[in-house]
Amino acid sequence: MAYSDNFPAQRPVFQADFANGGRIDPRATFTRASTANVWDGSKHLSSDNLLLQSSDFDTTWFSQGLTSRTGGQTDPSGGTSGFTLLEDSATNFHRIAQSIATNGELALTVYAKRNAGSRYLNLTIATSASSTGAGLATFDLAGGATHTSNGASSTLTNLSATQTASGNGYYKCVFKATATTATSFTISLGDAATPASNNYGLVLYTGDGSSSLDVAFASLSTTGATDYNATTTQIHREYAPSLVSKSNNVGRFDYSTDGQSAGTSLGILIEGASTNLAPYSSDITQSFFSAYQSNRDSNVAIAPDGTLTADLLRDDSSSPNTDHSLYWTYSSGGATPQTISFYAKAAGRTHVKLRFSVTSDGVFPGDDVYFDVENGAVGTTDSDITASIESCGNGWYRCIATRTAQASGVGQITLYLANANGSFTYSGDSYSGVLLWGIQIEANASHASSLISSNGSATTRAAESLSVVSSDLFDNGGGTLYAEASRNAILTYNGVFSVDDGTNSNIVQMFGIGSNFRTEIKSGGTAVANMIGGAFTANTYHKQCVSFGPTEAKYYVNGSQIGSTDTDLNIPAMSQIHLGVLNTSGNHLNGHIKRVAVFSEPVSATNAAALTS
Repeated sequence: MAYSDNFPAQRPVFQADFANGGRIDPRATFTRASTANVWDGSKHLSSDNLLLQSSDFDTTWFSQGLTSRTGGQTDPSGGTSGFTLLEDSATNFHRIAQSIATNGELALTVYAKRNAGSRYLNLTIATSASSTGAGLATFDLAGGATHTSNGASSTLTNLSATQTASGNGYYKCVFKATATTATSFTISLGDAATPASNNYGLVLYTGDGSSSLDVAFASLSTTGATDYNATTTQIHREYAPSLVSKSNNVGRFDYSTDGQSAGTSLGILIEGASTNLAPYSSDITQSFFSAYQSNRDSNVAIAPDGTLTADLLRDDSSSPNTDHSLYWTYSSGGATPQTISFYAKAAGRTHVKLRFSVTSDGVFPGDDVYFDVENGAVGTTDSDITASIESCGNGWYRCIATRTAQASGVGQITLYLANANGSFTYSGDSYSGVLLWGIQIEANASHASSLISSNGSATTRAAESLSVVSSDLFDNGGGTLYAEASRNAILTYNGVFSVDDGTNSNIVQMFGIGSNFRTEIKSGGTAVANMIGGAFTANTYHKQCVSFGPTEAKYYVNGSQIGSTDTDLNIPAMSQIHLGVLNTSGNHLNGHIKRVAVFSEPVSATNAAALTS
């Protein structure tokens, strides 16, 4: 907290600068009987592609044994970024390649299909100049088995190869390996499904001058991710904020992830208990989720927590002009607000639509909201839904929607891919989609709390408590409380800051009541002061101060007095501090506290106004 000549001359007997200190006073006790997630200010490698000219295969790429490389071919998305690689008639390696020095959990990904003839696709990762210092993966481009082999002097481990049917006849071909060092990467044609021992990880054969493959969208990731990030003359590498799990009883110091304010300290996050009813928050391939006219690809991209756990919901091209969706059901628990949240990133489709779907139980009437997950905006929204979207870095957004259920019963939620705001019925290409992660269902909740990770069952995050017990806080039946805090949602009650004598009968507390600020003082179980007013808005920091003594109490917010000055108070000495709760427990702040201070004496009206200005 900054001090000036207008601030109290006395020093606080207790203060905490959570926004700058990033620690909890050793006199304080913080509890939470579960893990919890927070944006702690750290970052991770969110996406990369080390190949240059990822869809321009006659530039930068070294060529050998090819008659031509012809661009302008149809690509998996229906565009014209495909290239035809036509082999010559020599006994040679028929290939293109790039020399790159790197290491890590490598994923070499290429979309490919047969153009003329019946050649195979070979992908090679070389670890040295030795003729046996490379690994090879072979793809038959007809949906059959893949093949891998490793040279005797190769240092690659954990080799794997997969091919997945994609759009316009292409297969997504992925060669993965762990590398301590790698030197070059090759895309080549092959004449056998299971090549024999090869030279430099390549297949030598005599071409026919007419066989060819079409290739598109090549990428090389060091994280094992296989999502496509286009490059031209520069590699692609992006970092993003990390959502980090904190252990039981460890406080959460939160940071902003949005736009220019990313990395700004938000203070300590204090929330009440909540349950994620989605048993698999980050695996849409589980049976809890059902797909319609869509595909689900597992562990395609790096998620907001820095792990390779983000899945791809990809549309299907088998039926023209239809919807492509993912849906799930859960128990609504009553006619109360229901909040659905998920993290999404555009991967060919720019929008999604969330529907609170009609079911036989009549839980929802079928209301919709659109999210633009390319530009981070809420689109068309039915009047009964409250929606918001939050940037999380590198194209990831958290989409949030709340709708009050009409009854207790089975509620269905449907997530549609959309190609524009208001347009969710279209002809898919079997390539485009949206990356998804962190799906959360909170019944009886009017706002989204921080992500509760689940893996196999509904999971509860325990309530948080931050308190101090000290008989030295007040010795004269009076004092001053200061807090700078925000509420993530305007609830009926949000506790901010209180002091008491160990009971709820003698307490001084500041809290939000709906959209108002309020201070209440109880003595012997009777309210002797009750000051209410102002406009407490969500996600906005407000400075509050209550000064109290034996004869009067004053309450200031943002430089102005709230309510009248109460008099004739009889307040016993206080010995406990409670942060982020009301009446020592419950009715949590569900928000952030930047700073608090306790003075052992009342302050003047001038100083109270200065503290909160």
